[in-house]
Amino acid sequence: MSRDYPSTRHFDTVVTDRVVEEPWAVSKVRPGERLLDVGSATSRYLRELPDDCRLYAIDIRPTPAQAGVAVVVGDLLCAPFRLGSFDVITCISTIEHVGLDIYGQGPDEFGDEVAMRHLRRLLRPGGRLLVTAPFGKRTVSAWLRAYDWASFQRLIRGYRVLSTTFYRRDGDRFVPCERRDLAGAAFDFVGMRSGGVLLAELTPAGGAGFLLARLDLRLRRTWRRLTLRGRPWWRDPWSGEGAASWFRNRRNAAERRRP
Repeated sequence: MSRDYPSTRHFDTVVTDRVVEEPWAVSKVRPGERLLDVGSATSRYLRELPDDCRLYAIDIRPTPAQAGVAVVVGDLLCAPFRLGSFDVITCISTIEHVGLDIYGQGPDEFGDEVAMRHLRRLLRPGGRLLVTAPFGKRTVSAWLRAYDWASFQRLIRGYRVLSTTFYRRDGDRFVPCERRDLAGAAFDFVGMRSGGVLLAELTPAGGAGFLLARLDLRLRRTWRRLTLRGRPWWRDPWSGEGAASWFRNRRNAAERRRP
């Protein structure tokens, strides 16, 4: 498996988490809602949403045009939308990548948490965030994170949970399960698919909870910057290399390709 970004072609040839994530997201969107889809380069489900929804899409990658969708190519952290602009935000198999090196954003260990704070600010009061992510054995690599329950709880601070649904992969099927059934589920870096997946419907919590979440995040980022001085902390899932070696070999390969 190369380190290229997965494409819609990948989802057509390998059974991935999208087989449960996309129908779930579509089922949660209500007619007439103003919706922002985050990480839209591979979001095929937008065409299945109610016709009277006002749809916006954002991704740092080039995103194919879709009828009735206003597409923005850019970074979520400086998205050109007013605060409280959206009734619902869909973030399908995206949050686990934010801030990581393979997309040119990192290294930022806390990029996913920072993104969640920005998403909260873009929701209207009472709005909903539909977020999905790999779930089971906690993993961090240059390409993605897989969450366990503790890291997911940390990710969603400042939100109130409306519903959660869990699936585990059984061969080429994803079957409903309980959270406890995913304790050791591992990400498949060959097929680029999860051993388990979490689907969560969230809404912004009260102001005090959000302020405490922001303060906690700021303190943890500062402490990590002081202790690690910004050094990345993961291992490459394909080669087993530590981050420092991975970056060094990547730079050397780029220099060899230069004319």
